[in-house]
Amino acid sequence: MLRSDRDYYFTIEASFRAPELKVKGSRFIADIFPASSKQECDEHLERIRKEFYDATHHCYAYRLGIDGEYIRAADDGEPAGTAGKPILLALSSKDLTNSLLVVTRYYGGTNLGTGGLSRAYFEAAQLAINGSVMKTVYLTDSFTIILAYEDVGAIERLLAASHAILRAHDYGEKVTIKVDIRKSLSEKFRSEIAEHFYGGRVVLLEE
Repeated sequence: MLRSDRDYYFTIEASFRAPELKVKGSRFIADIFPASSKQECDEHLERIRKEFYDATHHCYAYRLGIDGEYIRAADDGEPAGTAGKPILLALSSKDLTNSLLVVTRYYGGTNLGTGGLSRAYFEAAQLAINGSVMKTVYLTDSFTIILAYEDVGAIERLLAASHAILRAHDYGEKVTIKVDIRKSLSEKFRSEIAEHFYGGRVVLLEE
């Protein structure tokens, strides 16, 4: 059960590496990835560790799930709370989920202090988020509609009003249409079908 009634979430379109951030000699390299499972996060993280095998730290955070309910933040040897939490804050401040953000650090010889570290990791994470392409993913219900030719026009108007996404259609003895409809609109769509196409004129199958 979702904590909210919304039928969408925000994530990123594709992986992105931010321009390197330098703070008092230390280098921070931030990578953001779309990821829908812990396994995906682990695989991305392993690739980063292999690429930057000689780095001092690979700190990261991720949010998974429609409401970002599954979270992890790791400091990877930095003082507790100075790296993973700021990275996680950067993700949650944009309400991003199904996303992993890794900030790799090469130590530059000058200690930044806990405040300076937190600011640097947050800024690096923001660079990755701001440079990536964000997208909205809608949760949908899938339907197959079987109808007679004379009802095609009425069904098409109803589908347009429901912002349906057409997946397939077949014109045989009957017309068969496969669509996806946002979860927040699907119950109204079912009711409209039942109200306007009574007597079995239109068959609505939920997949």
